Amino acid sequence: MRGPVLGVVSFLALTVWATAPAPADAVPPDRLREAVTALADRRLEEAGAGSIVVGVIRDGRSLVVGRGDSGRPDGGPPDGRTLFQIASLTKPFTGTILAELIRAGRVAPTDPLARHLPKPVHAPDFDGTPIRLLDLATHTAGLPNVPETPRFSWSRLEDPRNPYKPLTREEVGAWLSGFSLTVPPGTRFRYSNVGMAVLGEALSTASGIPYETLLKRVVTDRFGMTDTTLAPTAGQRARKAVGHARGQVVPDWEAPAMQPSFGLYSTADDLLRWLRANMGDCTGLGKAACDDETAATLALAQSVQVDGRALRDPGALGQGAMALGWFVAWAADGTPILWHSGSTGGFNAYIAFSRAHRWAAVALTNSDPERITADRVVGDLIWQLERAAERR
Repeated sequence: MRGPVLGVVSFLALTVWATAPAPADAVPPDRLREAVTALADRRLEEAGAGSIVVGVIRDGRSLVVGRGDSGRPDGGPPDGRTLFQIASLTKPFTGTILAELIRAGRVAPTDPLARHLPKPVHAPDFDGTPIRLLDLATHTAGLPNVPETPRFSWSRLEDPRNPYKPLTREEVGAWLSGFSLTVPPGTRFRYSNVGMAVLGEALSTASGIPYETLLKRVVTDRFGMTDTTLAPTAGQRARKAVGHARGQVVPDWEAPAMQPSFGLYSTADDLLRWLRANMGDCTGLGKAACDDETAATLALAQSVQVDGRALRDPGALGQGAMALGWFVAWAADGTPILWHSGSTGGFNAYIAFSRAHRWAAVALTNSDPERITADRVVGDLIWQLERAAERR
């Protein structure tokens, strides 16, 4: 899984990548679409086959721009309703489910993982120090990126184009039960896809509710995100972009054991709703998205839980921080920018937002994920939007 690791590094390099000519405050509101379109065209030309859809919220106004060839079966253009695999953008959703269960008193962030695992699965510890739910949500549990099982190994994949398909939840449970930690939980950042999948399993066990149902109750139904799903319908698949890698069409990744980590499909329209809610703007989202309990859940999910500067070994986190499933970077004025990126075999996705500076951005692409086009587009946008904020 190179995409998520590149996502960690990419945010630190935004000022190197971003070369857009004019800061956002130099672009009148009625020309924002033109500026975003030019940016999307430039980055997509570098990436090759595929399409990109970019969404922006600035000071309450939103727009969506789609460019390229999505390959949608219905023949439609890339737009706000085009479905993409969003890969590790799933992780902030799982972190928000954790925040909801904490707020409701169902779990505590310091609960040991062992308390919420289905039998007969066991959780490893380090000299008596347990893995906590918080450690899983912040990639500090001491678990590797992916498990090694008799049927699954990143070094000997059955099908590199669909690597996770043979991995089952039962295999992950058996692997976890036999795994030995080499560092105390909570001391080292190490990005872990399997750790977030284990967290999803624990939240389902703790609540007695399947992960997919938790996802609907806590996020997608609440915010009217009708196209954000683990299992697209036939109608949604007709609007789905076709993944590309190195100029070739590739299949979607199937990952039944890793859905809480990177299993979601979504659209730019839905992700703008999600970002708007996280910014505290309930415009058009309905009463359920605006009540005090929802606001408390989102605030908890966004709160810094681990600061890389305080870790014994911050690794790729560096000077950044982790909220519950969200990465946190710092603007020039010290306010947080929350973000996440992700890639599967044929897709790349990136979201980011600043509550303090009232902007959000999303980019979804079915171009070669090795080119991390979505990362670069949002990087360009952040550079412009933050420059604008500095000049206000």
